[in-house]
Amino acid sequence: MVQEKRFQVNMTREALTNFMVTSYYSRLGGIFSLLLGAGGVVMAIREVFFRDHIDVPSLAAYVIIAMLCFVVNPMTLMSRSKKQLETSPSYQQPIEYTLLPEMMIVSQGEEHLEIGWELIYKIRMTGKMVAIHTSKVNAFVWPLSELGDDKASILSRVVQYTQEFTPILSGNLKKYRK
Repeated sequence: MVQEKRFQVNMTREALTNFMVTSYYSRLGGIFSLLLGAGGVVMAIREVFFRDHIDVPSLAAYVIIAMLCFVVNPMTLMSRSKKQLETSPSYQQPIEYTLLPEMMIVSQGEEHLEIGWELIYKIRMTGKMVAIHTSKVNAFVWPLSELGDDKASILSRVVQYTQEFTPILSGNLKKYRK
């Protein structure tokens, strides 16, 4: 008996933004950005509270660094996700997924792709989305809001079908192992 599970997802702005932010801040560049921003905040505080004389150009530089890292970077990621959602043809219509014990089938319109479970590199889940990574740069993103009542069934199957290939799992997915 084939344990087939079919479902469709439409990409949401929240899920795509969450994916982009999570991906950015889990890499070296994002971590460096956070550290640089924190350094800017610390140095600005030091300049204001622990100096006899405030060096205005230094203070301005520290504030600008912190603003770039903590405000501009996230806003840029949000803007890029919005633009990608509006312009990418792959987000203009629903994507259908079929989960089988031997593979995942991805279909959209006339396009059709079969992905063996052994190709899954990492599975990450946040409060807004699940990302099924086939490499460090390629992933299928499923908005959790689109999975509805089938969420547990879908995630359980994905985790079980990939278990023998030991992909990297985020901690909140480990509960779906049997």
